[in-house]
Amino acid sequence: MNHTRWKLSRERRAAKGYVEPPEVIAEREQIRLAHELGQLVHDRRAALRLTQSALGERLGVTADEVEAIELGGMLPITADLLVRLAVALEVAVDLHVVADGRNTVVFEERAA
Repeated sequence: MNHTRWKLSRERRAAKGYVEPPEVIAEREQIRLAHELGQLVHDRRAALRLTQSALGERLGVTADEVEAIELGGMLPITADLLVRLAVALEVAVDLHVVADGRNTVVFEERAA
């Protein structure tokens, strides 16, 4: 079977001329960005050899909330959350937001 012929439902609808509402597109982007942030948090926590509980203590949240962040389930992403993550994970956070494109978030290790 050739899976390259498979298309997402939204791709099939787009081929028929359907255009998603702007709020759906924005929500999809927020979810994608939350997953990207979650992966960064997980990778940095692992690099620092911190448990979810230890990171939670640094952030002032529970281990379950750290898990939610790592799984991309902490929405919306707020400036407060990014600042607290930067301090707790000892990184600089670079959030690049563009009006009509793909937003990005990057962690940069701070110099000691």
